[in-house]
Amino acid sequence: MLSPGSSISVPVVVVAPTETVTFAISGLPAGVAESYKESESNPSGLLTLTAGAATKSGTYQPTIIVGSSGQTASFVFTLVITTVNASSES
Repeated sequence: MLSPGSSISVPVVVVAPTETVTFAISGLPAGVAESYKESESNPSGLLTLTAGAATKSGTYQPTIIVGSSGQTASFVFTLVITTVNASSES
């Protein structure tokens, strides 16, 4: 779950015959930026998603696509963007 104006980081495990892979993500909602940082020792890494303040709440199904040695693999995941309602406490 991700709220507008916040970030979440998740590990991505990639098992590939080489240490060089291509990484792409599609289907992110408008206002969500992604950053993928590969490990220094293997193609696995850390995916960080950041939702801008104007990102619309909803449930989305982006796809991660990884390629290596002429082969590709994809993974669809569920991304939930929620709005945080400020409550007043006295």
